[in-house]
Amino acid sequence: SVMSKKKVLILDCGCQIFGRGGNLNHYYSDLAMKELQKMGHEVQITLVGGSWEISEEVEKIQWADSIIVQTPAWWMSPPWQFKKYQDEVFIQPGIVKNDGRHHADPSIGYGTGGIFTDKKYMLSSTWNAPKAAFERKDDFFGGVGIDGVLLPVHKAFQFLGMKPMPSFMANDVDKNPTFEEDRQRFKEHLKKVFA
Repeated sequence: SVMSKKKVLILDCGCQIFGRGGNLNHYYSDLAMKELQKMGHEVQITLVGGSWEISEEVEKIQWADSIIVQTPAWWMSPPWQFKKYQDEVFIQPGIVKNDGRHHADPSIGYGTGGIFTDKKYMLSSTWNAPKAAFERKDDFFGGVGIDGVLLPVHKAFQFLGMKPMPSFMANDVDKNPTFEEDRQRFKEHLKKVFA
């Protein structure tokens, strides 16, 4: 069977702070683009920390079948530049319609008004925190896992109607890097998720 060609938008959240940083996430974004193109998919990348136009981003999101957020973790979440992107782009007409609540009972249906029910998204993040910090009940994140930690990011996309694809995480990227292993794992992850 011929695999259906997908249109993928990568939001590269590799950003600089105090004049440094961003390279690892630029690398992953570029690697994702190359791997997805090899599979026959069409890819666009937005540099979230660079200059972008709101209207162009609205068009890209409308164009895409899937969105990959490739992000470092700054203080347990993506950089503020990504929040700015969400705050300015997601609010635009053609991206968000309403919050889905019922007129008869406004306590019902919040978050069900998304129009992009045919689109998917994937979160891929790089952390200095070790994997165990996410998984062990008695460790820092209380066992909630990467998806629990990034819940607000998930909820923003789900508010737009999108469905999640399995998340990817590279851990210990400063203190105890396993770069080659992570790179291979990432390629396998993309093959599985986008096959």
